Amino acid sequence: MNSFFYRNLKRDYPVISEGRGCWLTDKQGRQYLDGCSGAVVSNLGHAVDEVKQAVVQQMDKVAFAHTSQFVSDVALELAASLTEIAPPNFKHGGRVYFVSGGSEAVETALKMARGFFFEQRETKRTITISRWNSYHGSTRGALSATGHPARRTPYLPLLSEEPHISPVYQYRCRCGATGVCQSSECTLRLADELESAILEAGPENVMAFIAEPVVGAALGAVAPGPEYWPRIREICTKYGVLLIADEVMTGLGRAGANFGCDLWNVQPDIIALGKGLSAGYMPLGAVMASAKIVSGFQNGSGVFEHGFTYSGHPVACAAGLAVMQYMQKHQLVQNVANRESAFFKRLEQLRQFEIVGDVRGRGFLGAVELVQDRATKRPFAPKLRIGQKIAMQAQIDGLLIYPGSGSVDGLNGDHFIVAPPFNISDKELDELLVRLTKSLATVQESVLAASAS
Repeated sequence: MNSFFYRNLKRDYPVISEGRGCWLTDKQGRQYLDGCSGAVVSNLGHAVDEVKQAVVQQMDKVAFAHTSQFVSDVALELAASLTEIAPPNFKHGGRVYFVSGGSEAVETALKMARGFFFEQRETKRTITISRWNSYHGSTRGALSATGHPARRTPYLPLLSEEPHISPVYQYRCRCGATGVCQSSECTLRLADELESAILEAGPENVMAFIAEPVVGAALGAVAPGPEYWPRIREICTKYGVLLIADEVMTGLGRAGANFGCDLWNVQPDIIALGKGLSAGYMPLGAVMASAKIVSGFQNGSGVFEHGFTYSGHPVACAAGLAVMQYMQKHQLVQNVANRESAFFKRLEQLRQFEIVGDVRGRGFLGAVELVQDRATKRPFAPKLRIGQKIAMQAQIDGLLIYPGSGSVDGLNGDHFIVAPPFNISDKELDELLVRLTKSLATVQESVLAASAS
């Protein structure tokens, strides 16, 4: 009897057996090219010996110590290495709070923002503003900030009501651009929605604005125009609202920079990290607090009333430190930036398919949006689950990609993400394109045949 609670109890999943480099093998001996790093997590691929050795060595020393009693050398080193590469306002006086993953990181960031204002005696500041078509995590606070209706709907009675503003979705800009909107005016108009939301809620009531620098799963690798993030930072500063960068997916090289916000030289007040922080080798996330946030606590009670059993877990931090050292040794962040153009040149070839509406992204975070009519950008009916079909066909063809849905309005719209490990070879990138082309051709043929009948 199978006692495992699958994500979808109406489908079967292969049992994983082995991972090496960019390849995974199941118990039946089938091999899969990991074209999405799992869920945009395995940034170094699989079975990196340096990370394995670091984990084993730490377990030989001590596997667990609670942060109410001890801190470990590896946690101190990892925190220092993160602040060293962070934006300037984190380098001197910034600190890092370790958790077990991205949802915990966002939940912690929200509570840290509230705790900061509580220490400042600005106790009316409780509201967090975020964007529609966003995903910030599965815990209650993170899901309240999330702007993806399908993920929120079952749990709406449990969630707090928080304001949401429009995303910057240039492929479907409200100005009616036929292609991808490049208008600075449109970009700034969308940024200015934040100011309107702050004024409507009352600046004295708003504590934070949270957003991904490049929207990941909910929209599919959507980056804003260059004017957006500087204006957002300006608005937050004007009203004393904290800017939280959700870098769970974009942080630590995925977008071609140390942090996604670095692409626009923007300094957040708080950064949430996860996924690539340990590259999947251990459950690990983190919240980076800028010097301003840290001093707010230090000059008050000194206590952040929060904690998890596994915060600062020594073995997890050892994995994270080894990942950081491996990335720096092999210059993988710069490698992603240098190979970004070649990566997207391959993905652009997918525009040959009628069902491909847009190809977009930054760094090694790419996405393909799927449409039923390219001229009108009309999406497929949700019941067709076209993104899921392509992902399942790709798995049959020995390729893993990461599907998403609801990008247009929370119900309609399909895309899939391609986000390979940073150290994927050119030959493997070519193979990725071959397999993905085959999968798209198979699904497009079946879709067109069904519509013709």
